[in-house]
Amino acid sequence: MLPRGRPRAMGAAVLLLLLLLVVGFFLFGRDPDYGLGTTATLDEDPYRSRNLSASSPQLLLPPKCEVMLHVAIVCAGYNSSREIITLTKSLLFYRKNPLHLHLITDAVARNILETLFRTWMVPAVVVSFYDAEELKAGRTLRSCSARPTFFFLSAPLVSWIPNKHYSGLYGLMKLVLPSILPPSLARVIVLDTDVTFSSDIVELWALFDHFSDKQVVGLVENQSDWYLGNLWKNHRPWPALGRGFNTGVILLWLDRLQQTGWEQMWKVTAKRELLTLMATSLADQDIFNAVIKEHPHLVHPLPCVWNVQLSDHTRAERCYLEAADLKVIHWNSPKKLRVKNKHAEFFRNLHLTFLGYDGKLLRRELFGCPNQFPPGAEQLQQALTQLDEEEPCFEFRQQQLTVHRVHITFLPHQPPPPQPHDVTLVAQLSMDRLQMLEALCRHWPGPMSLALYLTDEEAQQFLHFVETSPVLSMRKDVAYHVVYRDGPLYPVNQLRNVALAQALTPYVFLSDIDFLPAYSLYDYLRASIEQLELDSRRKTALVVPAFETLHYRFSFPNSKAELLTLLDAGSLHTFRYHEWPQGHSSTDYSRWREAQAPYSVQWSADYEPYVVVPRDCPRYDPRFVGFGWNKVAHIIELDAQEYEFLVLPEAFSIHLPHAPSLDISRFRSSPTYRNCLQALKEEFHQDLSRRYGSAALKYLTALQQARSRA
Repeated sequence: MLPRGRPRAMGAAVLLLLLLLVVGFFLFGRDPDYGLGTTATLDEDPYRSRNLSASSPQLLLPPKCEVMLHVAIVCAGYNSSREIITLTKSLLFYRKNPLHLHLITDAVARNILETLFRTWMVPAVVVSFYDAEELKAGRTLRSCSARPTFFFLSAPLVSWIPNKHYSGLYGLMKLVLPSILPPSLARVIVLDTDVTFSSDIVELWALFDHFSDKQVVGLVENQSDWYLGNLWKNHRPWPALGRGFNTGVILLWLDRLQQTGWEQMWKVTAKRELLTLMATSLADQDIFNAVIKEHPHLVHPLPCVWNVQLSDHTRAERCYLEAADLKVIHWNSPKKLRVKNKHAEFFRNLHLTFLGYDGKLLRRELFGCPNQFPPGAEQLQQALTQLDEEEPCFEFRQQQLTVHRVHITFLPHQPPPPQPHDVTLVAQLSMDRLQMLEALCRHWPGPMSLALYLTDEEAQQFLHFVETSPVLSMRKDVAYHVVYRDGPLYPVNQLRNVALAQALTPYVFLSDIDFLPAYSLYDYLRASIEQLELDSRRKTALVVPAFETLHYRFSFPNSKAELLTLLDAGSLHTFRYHEWPQGHSSTDYSRWREAQAPYSVQWSADYEPYVVVPRDCPRYDPRFVGFGWNKVAHIIELDAQEYEFLVLPEAFSIHLPHAPSLDISRFRSSPTYRNCLQALKEEFHQDLSRRYGSAALKYLTALQQARSRA
């Protein structure tokens, strides 16, 4: 007979044993196809024992703050530049370590991304650029960072390889990263632009510690049957080990690669295979796999959750059991988000979350780490902390100091060939004026540079709007620049400056989005510039007379004669004649009616015409945000710099009616708003006096006279 209480103890022991068995089953006995325990592949293979999951207890993460993670990405063109932003958002959302991004770019992507990262101002992120064009040509390569490094390349490194993949030569450049990245860099994670993270990249970095002494590259198994061959008649893939490996996510041990003679190794292999295969089908991935087939000891298989591939005919669903298992999603089908597979909707939603995520929220510091401010951020932070939140004009002061993220040339752009008298229309808009774009494109056949003030989510709506518009999708000479929304007031002059800075023609027409120019205005302006023999040495502002209609539907005049008929009939009016007549009175509309040649006019208080000026004209004063005096201040600056105002006799532009903006509503209803605008005017005149001395006295006198009349 058992002692009293022993059955209860034995029962507890049995229960504990069962619990351990269950836990052991989930930790070590899960279906090997799921890739979270000890498998890197979808099928049986000899590498399973070496594959350690990022969630495994053996994984030791590097110290937070102390270890900078290096990431290399090849990026070329407009579309890839948008993709890399979504990838970067997912990286920043989860990361806890400083990041150094090594971006191999063409001229287009570098221009976009340099501006973006400079204005994004993310702490603890360093960005270096490498010129892909020089890399293709084999010229001297220079890294563009705080401490540039030069690399001397002899012959073109990848342009000799025929590639049928849509990525072109850029899809081969990961092969030469060991030759172009700084010699002091030992390890790097290499990513395609079409991947999205759902975990901290430091977990991926930690997998370097599981490499053997001979392993130099970490890859996830390819999750399709491509390298098994026979997908169709005459399908001949490059040689690969089993299913092969996918190169959308790579761990490169750079110094070891150099020691193994990597460059010679892959070149010999590629030249041999090209004798029979003629070209690569999957760019660098084919060559990586051919080398690994011949030298299998070089590869360290990674857990498949670090590259869940959403290609056509993918077997990726065998890699994960639930959403929490996922680490990196790879949109490696040419269809991208339109690809169809078992869990495509879930993956799309995850990707779209980062696509529309407000990037300014990622400016957060790494808590517990020493301050790692980007250039200018510390001074900006100090200026913001000195503002008095109780001061009535706090919103204006804060908005003036706000640095907006800027994504120039958001869509593919084809600049026009250089012409000595060409003119770019420059304007800005927000989401509520998007409907004006199609009409504007019909009226202005020339180049345009437009700044859009949008949220991240609105930027995607705008992208869809343009792509589905028969009119806008055909216009490749319109450059759209997204300035991301931040703050309560509309930064109108900052937007104008962004659009103006990106204009590429010798002259610019400084307009507003709610104006439609005469159908003939583009050709007329170019002819006028040529006839007047204007050049950069002659400071001239050509005035385009502004009119308005109060009717939502009206027949747009095809000529000055038709416009005068509508004006006499009361269907058109001179712009703001009933609200702000001084804004355009100096244009002298009575004289314009009879004019046959351009005529000169003098500046007067509050004058704000729409003008055509050389591209290097003074920029707009960014202190003016919201509604009021933003163009007036710019015209004063032109006059102070002795620009001559010439009114063109056949030019005109017509303002269309629309609902009032939030800022103009606040201006009309809030005495505090108007008082703050008055304070900005006075500060502007003080600055004018400092810069132009006694010559600026007439502007201050005009302001004082206007105040006394009010």
